[in-house]
Amino acid sequence: MGKLEGSSKVRAEDKKEELSLPGTAVMELLRAVHEKGASFRFKAAGLSMTPAICNNDLITVSPLEEIPPLVGEVVAFRHPRTGCLLIHRVVWKKQGTFFIRGDRLRQTDSFIPRENIFGVVTAVERQGRVLFWPNRFRHPFWARLYFRGYLAFTIIRFHLKAAFCFILGRS
Repeated sequence: MGKLEGSSKVRAEDKKEELSLPGTAVMELLRAVHEKGASFRFKAAGLSMTPAICNNDLITVSPLEEIPPLVGEVVAFRHPRTGCLLIHRVVWKKQGTFFIRGDRLRQTDSFIPRENIFGVVTAVERQGRVLFWPNRFRHPFWARLYFRGYLAFTIIRFHLKAAFCFILGRS
């Protein structure tokens, strides 16, 4: 989900306050919480995963637990070149590396090594409502089916949009 540089919002549950933290601090908190085996929630910043995850959606990232991400799952990872925390979808995997891209982006994040992936998104809340998001830890078969179908939908949508732009003469 775009870079979380500058400020991303972390919600203090007991006080119902928001605390603005730089992306590097959010990444360190995420790593520390996952070391304890717990999930981490924060507000997403950016539009690269729209419509699945929008700006200011509250997302939950759970640790991987020795299971590599599945194709179609949305993961939190540190980009090897920029060092930024990003939330994007696994498009393809090959020999321990993962090809990752934001749903709304044309360019990809290239191959990301497994050690750069912190966890998978297991829940999304938008404006106080929990959105449907399959949890692979509870229902692995349905999660795999959903994520692969969603991935196919985004690829088809991307190609249809490009074809319509070509037909209409837009770039």
